[in-house]
Amino acid sequence: MPGHRHALVIKKQQIENNLIGLFAAVMDAMDQAVSCLAGGDKAICKAIIEHDVEINNTRYLVEEECLTAIALHQLVADDLQGVVAATRIAGELERIGDYASDIASIIMQMTDTDLSEVGIADLLKISSLCANMMDEILAAYREKNAERAITAAKIDDEIDAEHAKLIEKLFSTMQSRPDIVPDASRMLWISHILERYGDHLTNIAEQVVFITEARVVELG
Repeated sequence: MPGHRHALVIKKQQIENNLIGLFAAVMDAMDQAVSCLAGGDKAICKAIIEHDVEINNTRYLVEEECLTAIALHQLVADDLQGVVAATRIAGELERIGDYASDIASIIMQMTDTDLSEVGIADLLKISSLCANMMDEILAAYREKNAERAITAAKIDDEIDAEHAKLIEKLFSTMQSRPDIVPDASRMLWISHILERYGDHLTNIAEQVVFITEARVVELG
C-alpha cells in the first residue's frame, strides 16, 4: 500500500523533526542556565523556569505522534524501533530540561559569594563536557551512527571524575570557610545536576544504538 507507507514516512519525519527541536530547546535552556551561573542574570533564570512548560509540551507532542504512528500504521521492526526509541529519548530530554530549570532556581538563591571561591571554574568545565557530549549525541542521532553514540557516552566518565574532584574540593573549602557553606552547597547541587545530565545523555546514546542496531546496550 504505497499511500499507507507514504503517510508513515511523513509521520516519522514529523516525529524526528519535533524530537530534534526538543534537543535544540533543551540544549539552549542548559546553555542559558550555565550562562546565568557565570553572569548572575536572574531575569534570564526566571525565563528559563517559565520556558520549561514549552519543553514539557514538546515532549508530549512527540509521544502523541509516536502513539498515533503505532495506532494507525502497521509498523515493521525498523519503524517500531525508531518510534519506541523516540518516546524514550523525549522523556530523557524533558528531564534534562527540568535540570536547566532546577539550576536556574538554585542560581536565584545565590548570595554575593565570590564564585571563584566555590568552584565556578570547575563547574564550567563540567558543563563544557556535558555540552560536548550533547552535541555528539545529537549528531549521532541525526546520522543514526551507533559508534559515534558509543564514543560520546564515554564522556560521561570524565563528567563523573570532575564531579568527584569538585565534591572533594568544596568539602575541604567548607571546612575552613563556614561563611561560604550555603553557596558552596548550592554549587555542589548544581554539580550533581550536571552529573545526572551526563547520565541521561548516556541513556539517549543507548537509544541511538537501539535504533541503528536493534540491540539493547548498557553504556553507563
